[in-house]
Amino acid sequence: MLQVFRLAALAAVVSLAFGSVAWAHDDDDYYYRHDEAREHGYQNGYRDGINHGRYDRMQGYRYNYKSDQWEDADGGYQHWMGSRGRYKHAYRDGYVNGYQLGYGVYGFRRGGDGDRDDDYRWHDRDHWR
Repeated sequence: MLQVFRLAALAAVVSLAFGSVAWAHDDDDYYYRHDEAREHGYQNGYRDGINHGRYDRMQGYRYNYKSDQWEDADGGYQHWMGSRGRYKHAYRDGYVNGYQLGYGVYGFRRGGDGDRDDDYRWHDRDHWR
């Protein structure tokens, strides 16, 4: 009888040990995917924002990062990346930062010679006639 109790106790300890390892692995996997969504979202948004900012600057449009891409914020999202909400949040952050750099907010002027008349040549892309 004592041997049965020892065997049952050993089985319980082994199952608890393997169960906690599996649970910890799932937890790590959640956080890894959590970071995947943010990392990929930011990178994709940054790339799209730079392209949009450069285009607007070269066309002489006013500074306006709000576009369909920024609004949707899911360009390049794949299910394996994790949370769509976290991806969208990071995408928008990256998009705005990329747009600012591409447009020239930080002093990198594109599509103008850098003098004061550049400001007067801007068009409003949404209301241009």
